[in-house]
Amino acid sequence: MIFVATGAFRPNPARAVHAFCHCLPETWHQMAVHLSAAACVDWAARLTGLDGPAALFATAEQAGPVAGPELFLPYLSGERTPHNDPHVRGGFLRLDNETTRERLAAAVLEGVAFTHADGLDALREAGTRVEELLVIGGGARSRYWGRILAAALRVRLAYPEGGEVGPALGAAKLARMAALKLSPAEACTRPPVAQVIEPDPALVEALAPKLAKFRAAYAAIRDL
Repeated sequence: MIFVATGAFRPNPARAVHAFCHCLPETWHQMAVHLSAAACVDWAARLTGLDGPAALFATAEQAGPVAGPELFLPYLSGERTPHNDPHVRGGFLRLDNETTRERLAAAVLEGVAFTHADGLDALREAGTRVEELLVIGGGARSRYWGRILAAALRVRLAYPEGGEVGPALGAAKLARMAALKLSPAEACTRPPVAQVIEPDPALVEALAPKLAKFRAAYAAIRDL
């Protein structure tokens, strides 16, 4: 998901943006929620006989970004933002005789990046300006995927130290805030950033045609 804290209520129900009260006082938040994102990596690893996400990342990197025409639609459990469609299902498109396991792995990472780009666009349509995203969770282990994400979303990505366990750290900070009666500014300090990935202009340009085809594909499969 993409989670953004805001100072005002900014709903976009037509594009399935979540907008709720934040756990911090006088603050709101928005979420672009994807029902199958990181789960697609585990699924694709099993499907291709690879030993987990790390092996899938390595296999995708062997192919490289935009290695072939293959498209992956990551709607294994339907989709929330921006389609709000529980019935749509995923698929591989534009396969040919040259398709390899490496290119399928690369297409999976690109497809998940493209659905995040759709979600970020829905947040922006609600009036939110996003120039940088802090990357946490298991996907933060792959800087190769970070290059794909930064280019697809066209935003800077910051990787905090220990970001792969970021959700647990956030919960611990909220608990510390309650237990020690700390203010949000005291308890919720920004963690040190280990690496920043800027969008690569050449990769942005290379991914753009595939992103356009990805967006056209939803309408084509929606009623199947």
